[in-house]
Amino acid sequence: MNLDLSEISNKSNIILPEKITEELAEETGLHIGDGTMNFYKIDKKMRGSYALRGHIIDDREHYDKIILKLYKSLYGLNLSLRNMPSTGVYGFQKWSDELVVYKNKILGLPLGKKINVKIPEFLMSKRELITSVIRGIFDTDGMLYLQPKYRRLYPRIEIGTISKILALQLNKSINKLNIRSTLYISKSSNPKWYDIYRISVRGNEMLEKWMKIINPHNPKHIAKYEYFINSKPL
Repeated sequence: MNLDLSEISNKSNIILPEKITEELAEETGLHIGDGTMNFYKIDKKMRGSYALRGHIIDDREHYDKIILKLYKSLYGLNLSLRNMPSTGVYGFQKWSDELVVYKNKILGLPLGKKINVKIPEFLMSKRELITSVIRGIFDTDGMLYLQPKYRRLYPRIEIGTISKILALQLNKSINKLNIRSTLYISKSSNPKWYDIYRISVRGNEMLEKWMKIINPHNPKHIAKYEYFINSKPL
């Protein structure tokens, strides 16, 4: 299956992928986690802005080693990554009407706040595609926690989102991969804040399955996993 790009007028040098690949699925997951996009009025003209930003320290290696190459491979972009100390993030911003239209109209990703962001249905059909999407989401919006329990470290994987539909998709998809996960809600005490839907995967056995099936690419997750498997009783 290929994507129909006939309605997009691409006047730039950017590549807009037509083929549905694992790379595109992983990058879509990265966007669901760390991406933002919208149109803004600049000099009386609406322009598309796309940005991907992670933690200024924890995610730097992931951006430098993985994300930079992925965007070059998929979109032909030679990106410059930069620190944004005022917000504590590291990443890039790209002014491109074509990229924003592609992600919004073709991939079905929302402009502005990602309150109802979801995984595109065409990426839910094959195991290799959904695992790649989950990898991208986990590498940007997920955490591996190691908690002292019974004199050993006990692992817990968690992904948090304000999108209920995304949380339901993730929980269902992860369980279909034969990885036990649970979904719960952290209610906000502030009416101006959103509730957080949390998908949790717990225990040694499930962590081993997660690392084998999802195969995270973010070095911070890999380093924490290696620390866990080499850990000794507390």
